[in-house]
Amino acid sequence: MSQKPVEVAPAPVSAPIAVAKLSRDVPTPFSIELDAEALPDVARYLGVLSLGDVALSGELFALDATGWQAVGHLHAIVEQSCVVTLAPVLQEIDQEVLRRYIPSTEIAEEVEIVVTEDEDGPDPFEDEIDIGALLLEEIALALDPYPRAKGAALETQVFAAPGVKPMTDEDARPFAKLAALKDKLQRPG
Repeated sequence: MSQKPVEVAPAPVSAPIAVAKLSRDVPTPFSIELDAEALPDVARYLGVLSLGDVALSGELFALDATGWQAVGHLHAIVEQSCVVTLAPVLQEIDQEVLRRYIPSTEIAEEVEIVVTEDEDGPDPFEDEIDIGALLLEEIALALDPYPRAKGAALETQVFAAPGVKPMTDEDARPFAKLAALKDKLQRPG
C-alpha cells in the first residue's frame, strides 16, 4: 500500500538572495514589506484571520567560511480567533530575528554543528537564502498558540442524556476518595 505524498501549498512570499552575490566582508542589507495585495494570501497560508503592517528588515553577515547569519527585526499585526469564544484577537509581533544558515552539503556530510540551548540549529541553503521564507517562519513561530479574547474563560460543562446523572471530574477520580479514607484511618485519633 503506497501513501500519497502530502501536498504543501506554495509559499505566498519569496524573496531569494543569491549567496554568490553576497560579500563576506560587508553585511548585506535586506528589507521586505508586504503590500495590501499579498496580506490576504499570507494570512490564509498562516491560518490566521488577517495580517497588517508586516515588515522584516536586517542584514546578512558572513558567519564563517561557508555559513551566513541573518539579523533583523520583524513587525506584524496579526488577527486570530479566540480559542474560547472565536472572537477576533489582535496580537502585535515586534521582535528581533536571528537565523543561521549553512550549506546543505555540510548537513549532508554530517558536519558537527554546535547549538546552544537558547537557539535553534542552522537552516540549510543551496544557492540562495529566501528572506520571504524567513518572514513567514518567524511570524508562524511568534503566533500565540492559544489566543484569548479579554475576559474569555473556559467554564465547566457537564453533559448527559435526559434522566442520567452527569459524570463529573470528581467521579472520574475513584482513588481520590480511597486516599482520603486512608488518610483519615491513619491519623491518630
